[in-house]
Amino acid sequence: MLSFSRGFVFRRGFHLSPFASGFTFHRGFRNASPNNNGAEYIKGSVNEAVVLPPRDKVAGSYHWDFERLLSVTLIPLTIASVVKGGAHPITDLCLGVILPFHCHIGFDAMITDYFPHRRNPVLNRSFSWGLRAVTLIVLYGCYEFNTNDVGLTELVKKVWHA
Repeated sequence: MLSFSRGFVFRRGFHLSPFASGFTFHRGFRNASPNNNGAEYIKGSVNEAVVLPPRDKVAGSYHWDFERLLSVTLIPLTIASVVKGGAHPITDLCLGVILPFHCHIGFDAMITDYFPHRRNPVLNRSFSWGLRAVTLIVLYGCYEFNTNDVGLTELVKKVWHA
């Protein structure tokens, strides 16, 4: 068991050894030379418009538009199902297709964010395929529920009034 007397600690004090003090944060910048020509690669000024790359279907520029279209489409569908009051097969069909796709896109974004392919290729691939399988099962379940049962709008109405 090591024990230090108070005199040893107070006499010497707490400080880094000369070896460790050579690696402090401030010493690392002493030998760094300033870059005098740093602004040479900047072209134009801050007031000029940014040149956007051309739209590409493969790069995902239309993907964002499709996501927003699905999200905006859910608003009138929900309002129509509440205002109409009764079960309507077209509203049930649209909700049974658009809502699972909307959820699929949201969960896919979560998988992409939390399990990126470059860091977790196996988890990313397995979760993505699992999500696709679950989405297909949910689509089939919505189809069965809308055709053989009361439908999504009647279900929401019954749950709301329960």
